[in-house]
Amino acid sequence: MASFIGPFAVSFGIALFVLIMQFMWLYIDEIAGKGVSIFIMLELLGYLSVSTFPMALPIAVLIASVMVMGNLSERYELSSMKFAGVSLLRIMRGLIIWAAGMSVFSYLCSDFIIPIANLEFKSRFTDIRRQKPALALEKGIFNEDFRQFVIRIGDKEKDGETIKDVMIEDQTNAGRVKFSKIMADSGQMYTTDNRRYFVMNLFEGTQYNEPLTSADKKNSKYPLCAPILDPGPRCGTCASSKW
Repeated sequence: MASFIGPFAVSFGIALFVLIMQFMWLYIDEIAGKGVSIFIMLELLGYLSVSTFPMALPIAVLIASVMVMGNLSERYELSSMKFAGVSLLRIMRGLIIWAAGMSVFSYLCSDFIIPIANLEFKSRFTDIRRQKPALALEKGIFNEDFRQFVIRIGDKEKDGETIKDVMIEDQTNAGRVKFSKIMADSGQMYTTDNRRYFVMNLFEGTQYNEPLTSADKKNSKYPLCAPILDPGPRCGTCASSKW
């Protein structure tokens, strides 16, 4: 068993690292370099590592068993034990007991520990998003996390809330308009004090709407742009205004 523990620990560590990195790729863009402390990062990694235990344990047991039995066979110790009358089942008894213990631990972990770890991870990750709403938005990427709204930002300040060059596509009236789009020079994103509502304040922007036209009204004229707040100076040839 002493020759099994070393390879098992190394194999388990490598398998755990690979699986954690596979899951972290889903969240690293929203967390790393956005003002999240190293302690919160380590906490999230701890929750993810607990969730990957049932997947990492079988890999580690398999690799460690192959290494141990391969070393015994390479040094002819396995052949010597067979010539001495020791059965293969007796030789592998320690590995079988270890694998059975890992199976019981994996079952208990999946049934009791992993649900708690997943809940804590989601709760912590949601808290991070609520504290810094702009973390969910990446520069130059169309974000579809908000219901029936597609948001793209051109730049984001270090405070995690101030955004610039904002484009919002409203899909709530998809059956009544061809497209509805908001373009703004800058804005600010935050949550209310009770954290129930997500607020976006936009500045220096214009809203564009193109309604659907029927065949009998194809020659009718409709405005392409419309002001959202108080009218301001006209923006070129379209019937729009700054706000």
